[in-house]
Amino acid sequence: MKKQRIVSFVLICLAVSFLSSQLTYSQTAAKIITAKSIWNPDMAVMEKLSENCGSYTGTDLKNCFIKVMQESGASQQALEFTAQMNNDAYMNGFKNLGSVDAAFVYYPLRGNNHEGCLIVNGNPGLINIDDFSLLPLNDLESDKGYMELIKTYTNVALFPDERKNTVYPYNIELPKKENRVVVNYGLKNGCSTCELLGFAEFGFDFDSTGNFLGCKFLSLKKTVDTGEQAATGGYSTNYYSDPSQPVEVRTGDKFSIVLISNHSAGFKWNMAAPLDNQIVSLTGTDFVRPVETLPNAPGKEVWYFKAAGRGTTKIEFNYVQSFGEGLKSFEKYSFTVNVK
Repeated sequence: MKKQRIVSFVLICLAVSFLSSQLTYSQTAAKIITAKSIWNPDMAVMEKLSENCGSYTGTDLKNCFIKVMQESGASQQALEFTAQMNNDAYMNGFKNLGSVDAAFVYYPLRGNNHEGCLIVNGNPGLINIDDFSLLPLNDLESDKGYMELIKTYTNVALFPDERKNTVYPYNIELPKKENRVVVNYGLKNGCSTCELLGFAEFGFDFDSTGNFLGCKFLSLKKTVDTGEQAATGGYSTNYYSDPSQPVEVRTGDKFSIVLISNHSAGFKWNMAAPLDNQIVSLTGTDFVRPVETLPNAPGKEVWYFKAAGRGTTKIEFNYVQSFGEGLKSFEKYSFTVNVK
């Protein structure tokens, strides 16, 4: 029932669904896509598009759109990309993601929801990250933070988050040279313009040659106070913030790592290396808003863990900010964890 609620809100709030076009895009994407496919029309071109094509519908509208692109000097690569998108969208940004790449797209013919993002140059050739049928929603719904949210907010719904000019999507290298593309989604209270309740991260995994291996739920970060966050100010009493001090716990213990983080300035902490899940596992994340009302005041990221088995391991973090078309790392923390 919960999964149906999420999917139904997505379909209601996203006026035009990507789902019907996803297979067509994947099957027809044969050419390597590069930054040469970018087309960034100015306001005069967009006004021309509205004036010349506003009275058309269907195929005539798409043909008119292509004609405007051609007359405005769009490159052959840009026209070819738009053709792969069924003449619905053009590419306005590009980002390297290891064994694959990201293409940021704009849908000018839609009434709303103009922005989009695709993973390109893998197998399949184009993957729409906002095709929610690819996401393991059951794993999201079993997350502790999500279950706390639905106790207070009955209309929790998943939405595409801001794509271009943010840290997302970004990639991390996994063992065996596999590549994970991390994508962020917003959790809102019922509609795209409703209250933001949190963020959910999913990982799109690829092998070293770009073959798609599947999608995994990674974490949920709340932006509202519920459950443990509301009761303790964001973290339990068994918490750590100083990486120079080892985390000493016993098997079965729960603990938290609390890190100062300035989300309003585009900063966030990322997991820098996969966890040894035989020793420690991640159970959830939160973001505690700053008490100060000053612009760019930092808050706190709270990472919840459980000691799974005896041994010593490390939990490594990178503090990053979007920088141009990638991520710039500003600080690295490594916590040693001893589980008895």
